[in-house]
Amino acid sequence: MSLKEFMLKDHLNKARERAFALGQFNFSTLEQLQGIMLASKELSAPLICGTSSGEVDFLGVAEAASLVSIMREKMNVPVFLNLDHGRDLETIKKAIECGYDAVHFDGSHLPMEENIEITKKVVLEAHKKGVLVEGEVGKMKGESTLHDTPAEKPTLTSMEKIVKFTKETEVDSIALDVGSVHGIYADAPVIDFDRIEKAKNETGCFIVLHGGSGVEEKDMREGIKRGVVKVNVNTELRAVWRDALYREMTENKKEIVPYKILPAAREATREKVKKMIKLFSYEKGNI
Repeated sequence: MSLKEFMLKDHLNKARERAFALGQFNFSTLEQLQGIMLASKELSAPLICGTSSGEVDFLGVAEAASLVSIMREKMNVPVFLNLDHGRDLETIKKAIECGYDAVHFDGSHLPMEENIEITKKVVLEAHKKGVLVEGEVGKMKGESTLHDTPAEKPTLTSMEKIVKFTKETEVDSIALDVGSVHGIYADAPVIDFDRIEKAKNETGCFIVLHGGSGVEEKDMREGIKRGVVKVNVNTELRAVWRDALYREMTENKKEIVPYKILPAAREATREKVKKMIKLFSYEKGNI
């Protein structure tokens, strides 16, 4: 593939123009990454791989970047890599140096002005290397796992603060609280679609929906229609990975060979990613 075909910003612009979204699918194991890559290859669909702070602590920043780079070159797929919820500037700088296509600085836990100042530093470093920056304003609730309780009610950040943040930091993408939560809860989140559309129109940034795993399909489609161009998915992938491994090891209790056990998790991941790509309104050939 040419360099231009691998430019993430081009794909996000096309997603915004044509009302579809790129999925970000997090991974921390090789078979997860294989499943994600195979789904992209099968559907000829651009997508983003993500690694959170916990995932890079386990896998490694350089290792994640090298795996994605090698596999996308070998498989000839438009797959990109984003550092998800980075809070450590040292890790963010390392991700930039190692070849990540985008980094997300999550300063939502900080006072507004401090969040702005640090995000500006991240933007300065990242843009030197042509790396996109996702900022976050407004603390999103939840944790990327399965819950049997209702989710906490969201705290919606004012549009005034969102506009101030994006204008002063010059981030490329913005993660904001529109009602979704990290993880899957006993109740589905209520999405503020007007807020998505307003943020798109007033900031000019790429709008990112975190907590994509728990959102109902009809709400996902409406959110994308209103302006979401990137959807983060993690919990659903973790769940299908775990469930596939459990079934495989339960049904084949004497099997001890990893490369005979792990393909089940790879295939479950591939099928889930394919389903999500189709949900995000991507159709083969529309790019």
